[in-house]
Amino acid sequence: MKKNLLYLSILVVLSGLTYYFVFTDRANEFSSKEANFTIKDTANITTIFLSSMKDENIKLDRTENAWKLNDSLIPRMDAVNLLLATLYEQKVSNPVSLNVHDEAIKELSANSTKVEIYLKGKKEAVFYVAKNQAANNLTYMLMEGAKRPFIIKLPLQNTFVGIRYMTGLSQWRTNQLFFSPNPVEKIDVVYKDSTQYNFTVYNKDSLMLESAYKTTNPLNRKRLNTYVGFYEKLYCYGFESSYIFKDSIIETGRQLGTVSFKRKNGKIETLSIYFKPKSQDTKSIITIENVAYDFNIFYGLLNKQDFLSIDKESVEKMFRTNKEFYELDTK
Repeated sequence: MKKNLLYLSILVVLSGLTYYFVFTDRANEFSSKEANFTIKDTANITTIFLSSMKDENIKLDRTENAWKLNDSLIPRMDAVNLLLATLYEQKVSNPVSLNVHDEAIKELSANSTKVEIYLKGKKEAVFYVAKNQAANNLTYMLMEGAKRPFIIKLPLQNTFVGIRYMTGLSQWRTNQLFFSPNPVEKIDVVYKDSTQYNFTVYNKDSLMLESAYKTTNPLNRKRLNTYVGFYEKLYCYGFESSYIFKDSIIETGRQLGTVSFKRKNGKIETLSIYFKPKSQDTKSIITIENVAYDFNIFYGLLNKQDFLSIDKESVEKMFRTNKEFYELDTK
């Protein structure tokens, strides 16, 4: 009888342990100081810092109306939302095994992203994410101050989580230009070599246009409204910070002109457009003063700082001539 009771007791204990290890959330097994990688309250995240060992630094701030990137730029919202979803969903699978512990530590020490999460302005978590995937697409993470790294996974996904913790500025910033929820206040278009086509759009009680063009025709307000509305969805192809000839283009290249743009309660932004010299991948050519340029792609300098590429259609829509706003629509 006593033996039966002993066996029954052992069976009860084993059943309890089986339930605990198989059917409970494994993340609860680990100390929150060592495995606090999941952020459930993402709605109250106010700031996220991401920094690499290559001195790449990303700061994402949640403001009243939108997210900001490095205090003054606009982030890609798809990337922001993906990161928030990752913080919410990522879970500890298990600590790294002893036979790969040193390898994981070495990888985190040599090539990782430091992540700092702030909730309502207070530091919630600091951890390190390996930038290179381990075997079987696994992701190593290490809490600041912890001694052992963990393997992190997303539920029902075989995804390398580390790729979502990007630190390149070009990876985070949106290609949309002049974006803001505030209304347009002023647009000033100045041609480099054809100043007779210059014009300025003002938005006070209504849209108005000022230029040196003289005509008795009435202002075509439909065209003017369409022109201003175009800037709400103006995108570039991408930022070309690594282009080796950018300084030469800016200093001695052929410039088409400059657009100065201001929104209500915002600062003046500028976009100078340059012709792109013909290259091996040029498909369409425009020749000016016996020099061949690419007719599909132009270069731009945003706020005298960011070098970018932009398509011909966008350039044509920005650089209208003043007289076009006094022409009648044919349809």
